[in-house]
Amino acid sequence: MPPKKKKGKKKGKKKKKDDAELELEDKYRKTMDEINALKDHLAIRKEIARRSKSAAEEWRHRMEGAQHELEDRSKDQTDVSADMTRQYKTMQTDLRLQIHELKSELDHTNKKLEETQTELSETKKDRERIIKEKDTEIAELRHKIGSMERSYEAILYDTLDKLADKIGMAKMKWEDTSTLIAQRNKQTLMEFGLNPLDL
Repeated sequence: MPPKKKKGKKKGKKKKKDDAELELEDKYRKTMDEINALKDHLAIRKEIARRSKSAAEEWRHRMEGAQHELEDRSKDQTDVSADMTRQYKTMQTDLRLQIHELKSELDHTNKKLEETQTELSETKKDRERIIKEKDTEIAELRHKIGSMERSYEAILYDTLDKLADKIGMAKMKWEDTSTLIAQRNKQTLMEFGLNPLDL
C-alpha cells in the first residue's frame, strides 16, 4: 500500500509540472504573437513615414517648379502662386507634425519591442529550466519503476515457486489418500465375497 501512495504523489507532482509547462508554452506563444504584431505595426509605420517624406519632397519639387513658372507669367497669377505657397506650407506643417508623431510612436514601439524581447528571453530560460527538471524527474521515475519491476518479478517468481511446491505436496497427499481409499474399498468388497477385478 505505501508504494501506491508514493506513486500517487508522483503523479500529482507530474501533473503540476505539466500544467506549469502548458502555462509557460501558452505564455511563450502569446509573447511571439505580440512580437510579430509589433513588428508588423513597426513596418507599417516606417512605410507611412517613408511615403510621407517622399510626398513632401515631391511637393517641394513641384512647388519650386511652379514658382519658377509663375515668375515668368503676368501679375494676375500672383494670387494663385500665393495660394499654392500657402497650401504647400500648410501641407508641409501637417507633414512635419505627422512625421513627428510617427517618430514618437516608432520610438515607443521600439521600446515595447525591446521589453517584449527581454520577456521572451526570460520565458525561454524558464521553459528550458522546467524541461530540464522534468527530464531529471522522468529519469528518476524510470529508475524507480525499473527497481520496482525487478522487485515484483522476484516476488512473483518466489510466489509461483511456493505455489508449485504446495500443488505438488497436495497432489502427493491426494494420491496417497486415493490409494488408501481404493485399498479400503477393495478390502470391503473382498469381505462381501466380491472380486474387485470382476466389477
